[in-house]
Amino acid sequence: MARNLSFITPFHFEQSGRGNLKNAIQRLRTCIQSVCLNSNVEILIPANCDLSLLKRANIRLIEDNQFNSAYSPGFARDQAIKASQAQSIFLMDADLICSPFLNEHLHKCSYNQNQCTNSFEMYPCLYLTKQETERFDGDFQGCLESFLRGENHRVEGIALASSCLLLNREWFLQLGGFDERFVGHGGEDLELIDRLCQHYPIGPRPADYGRNIKAQYPGDYQGFRRYFSYYALPHLFAGRFLVHQWHPRPLTHPYHKRRAGNDALLEQMLANPGPLKGPVIPCNDLNGELPDFREWMIRLQEEAGYPISEYPGLLCWKDGVTVKRPLWRKMRKLYLNPKAFFKDMVKTKS
Repeated sequence: MARNLSFITPFHFEQSGRGNLKNAIQRLRTCIQSVCLNSNVEILIPANCDLSLLKRANIRLIEDNQFNSAYSPGFARDQAIKASQAQSIFLMDADLICSPFLNEHLHKCSYNQNQCTNSFEMYPCLYLTKQETERFDGDFQGCLESFLRGENHRVEGIALASSCLLLNREWFLQLGGFDERFVGHGGEDLELIDRLCQHYPIGPRPADYGRNIKAQYPGDYQGFRRYFSYYALPHLFAGRFLVHQWHPRPLTHPYHKRRAGNDALLEQMLANPGPLKGPVIPCNDLNGELPDFREWMIRLQEEAGYPISEYPGLLCWKDGVTVKRPLWRKMRKLYLNPKAFFKDMVKTKS
């Protein structure tokens, strides 16, 4: 049966410090429950373990047996998308929860994607704390407002440029899908977004576009993350976002050990883009002109009813909020990105 929209949600579990399988399946179950399934919608789950208890008429389980030393989420997604017969696909990780406003928006937008196959939508993601994950009851708006106030007891961070993408399936296949040279954590989603942006540019690329620098606050974004955020930020204030359920991320897991190599590969590919694989159709959301990002972000926020004086969270934590960095997070950063670790140490001392 042909569907209008497929949710692509890979599930991969290895017993190596990543919690237990029961908890991982419960996160997946919560993810599925946040999606409104009907006769025109399905979820495709490429998985490496038995999820038969979750199987329903509009949930398709796909066997995902990979032979790499580390898991490739790009390969898993590619296999599921090739198996889909839907017009539109939405990429969503198994530890995410979709807000009701986003869910409604996805169903509406998936009907309109024939108008411009190049178009795509990218949605922000809020990262819940461990405590908020354990008690989360669907209060998306409360979590957003807490984060915007500059608090960190409910939400510990945000990704405006995320792998949560709605796009035309045939266009995805024409672009060649994910680059399967990315094995392990990171890189494959950002590289795909780069190709999507090449064919659907929202404005001219800035001189620092190729910089792969992360920042705690969106107001400090640089490079391609700032450019990608022009596509995503309006969704945040409209309530169209997801939340990430906290879970352990072990330092020495093979999936995470590949991060530094994937970052290097991403930087190389951004500096040397391949040939275009289709037409370039401008995204006219900003009339082809990129405003100063920080000023534009503040303007959108205040137009949405969040004055920056009361809601500084996209720029900084509010006064009095303490940031507790557990030792394991510091060691993880030292292990995965020693340059950034020592740079932070210098800032702290100064």
